[in-house]
Amino acid sequence: MKNLVIIGARGFGREVFDLATNTQAFIDGEYQIKGFLDDKIDALEGYKGYPEIIDSVEHYTPEENDVFVCALGTVQPKKEYAEMILAKGGEFINLVDLKANVRSDISHLKGVLIFSFVFVSVDVTLSDFVSLQHFSCLGHDARVGKWSHMSSYSTITGYTVLEDEVMLQTGAKVVPKKTVGKGGFVGAGSLVIRNVKPGQSVFGSPALPMTL
Repeated sequence: MKNLVIIGARGFGREVFDLATNTQAFIDGEYQIKGFLDDKIDALEGYKGYPEIIDSVEHYTPEENDVFVCALGTVQPKKEYAEMILAKGGEFINLVDLKANVRSDISHLKGVLIFSFVFVSVDVTLSDFVSLQHFSCLGHDARVGKWSHMSSYSTITGYTVLEDEVMLQTGAKVVPKKTVGKGGFVGAGSLVIRNVKPGQSVFGSPALPMTL
């Protein structure tokens, strides 16, 4: 049996713990949950029913039978801390909720998180370390690049492309055949009807570049 270590013990970490207990792999006894890694040692103070915070990511050395998931809800910290563990030889697994509907193959990937009531249509291409939160929807032939994050109720439609390190906030939608470039950010409730440039942040319906 593997020992699952969750990177991040804050709000999203608690959600990922819940996800980890609602997978077929957990039911089948493929892993048990060992605990969290977080440098905020009191992150779980006041909460009950969670395993302990073992150590920080910086100080932890992967042990035999350890496997990992990264429970950080923003793209760059997720990448940074996952890469710390990868550099130490850590192995990442996928978590797929029993109530998710995934019609495309992800067996070759690592670090993917798919929460309850997500729908992934046919011929969708996902990448390592993609996170799909509750009720997000991915249309046929869509592509999602490494490290990208789709928040709850976000939608990408047929042939949409999210390049690497893209963030879609809650309720964001992208119309068919549009691309959100690497590092792009789409604000909550936005509707993307034209391509988003790499590194660009957009907001609104229709989505327009954000200005300070």
